[in-house]
Amino acid sequence: MTSPQAPTRWLFLRGLSREQAHWQAFINRCSEELGWDCRALDLPGFGSEHRRLSPTRIHAIRADLQQRHPFGDKPFGIIALSLGGMVALDWQRAAPEQIVKCVLINSSSRDCPFYHRLKIASLWPVIHSLGSSSVKVQERHILQLVSNRHSVADDVLEQYCQIRHRHPLRKINVVRQLLAAAAFSSPSASALPTPPLLISSTADRMVSSRCSDFLAKKYSSQHIKHDSGGHDLVLDEPEWLLRQFSLVLS
Repeated sequence: MTSPQAPTRWLFLRGLSREQAHWQAFINRCSEELGWDCRALDLPGFGSEHRRLSPTRIHAIRADLQQRHPFGDKPFGIIALSLGGMVALDWQRAAPEQIVKCVLINSSSRDCPFYHRLKIASLWPVIHSLGSSSVKVQERHILQLVSNRHSVADDVLEQYCQIRHRHPLRKINVVRQLLAAAAFSSPSASALPTPPLLISSTADRMVSSRCSDFLAKKYSSQHIKHDSGGHDLVLDEPEWLLRQFSLVLS
C-alpha cells in the first residue's frame, strides 16, 4: 500500500465556481516533475458537470465525487483549493481508508469567524460578478479578486472567458455552492487519520490566512505560508507551490 506520508496518486479539486481547466498546466507539471499519478474532477454543477444542479451541502458534493473518482479501491491524496478543501476534509472523514492525505490551499470552514472566511472587501466583486450578464465582466472581477499577479492580465482573462464559453456557468449553482460552504464545519481532529497540510497566502484578498491558522491549530498540522500570492496560489505562484510539494510530499 502507498505510504500514508507520501501518496503517489493525487486527486485535484477546485473551489467556488471554478473547474479543472483552471488548474491549467499545473497538474501536468506535478505529474512530470514529481512523478505523481494526477487526476482532476469537476464539482457537480461546474465544468464537465455544468448541466447539473450543485448540492447545497458539502457532504452531498463529496458523495457525488466519491461515485466518480478515478482511483477505484486504491488510496490517494487530495490537493484542493478553497471550497474544494472543505470537500477534501469531509471525504477524509467519511472514508479514512480511502484518503491518505489532504492538502488544503487557502481553505476555511464554518468554525472560522465569518469575516475571515470571506473578507468584507471581497463582497463587492462577488456581488458585481453575480449581477453582470457579461462573461468578460464577471471573469474580470473574479480575476481581480483571486489573483495578485494577473489581475489585469488580458491573456489570462481571455483563457478564463474561453473556459466559460465551453462550460457555461449557472449563477444559481454559485449561490448553491456558497450555501454549502457557509454550512460546513470542519471535522474533529480525531475523525481524521492524518492531519492535513495547510498552505495559505497572507496576502489573500478573498479568504483570510487566519482560517488556515485556525485549521492548522485544530489539527496540529504543518502550515506553509506565502507572503504575496493571491487566493488562487496555483495561478499566482505555481513554481513556489511545486517546490513545497517536492519538499513536503515527495
